[in-house]
Amino acid sequence: QQKEENRALSQSRVVCENAFAGVKRYNAVSAIYRNRKAESDDHLMLTAAGLWNFYLTAA
Repeated sequence: QQKEENRALSQSRVVCENAFAGVKRYNAVSAIYRNRKAESDDHLMLTAAGLWNFYLTAA
């Protein structure tokens, strides 16, 4: 039973890790971003995630 639970957890974890890796392909997200505006980093992450989702649906 524990092996089945670990396998299910591992499978869901792989999906999440692949999504993070896809978003990090846009170097602006993985590099240090120095900006003085309050919510720029949130907008940058939303933009990168949106581009990655668009890539997944278009491919």
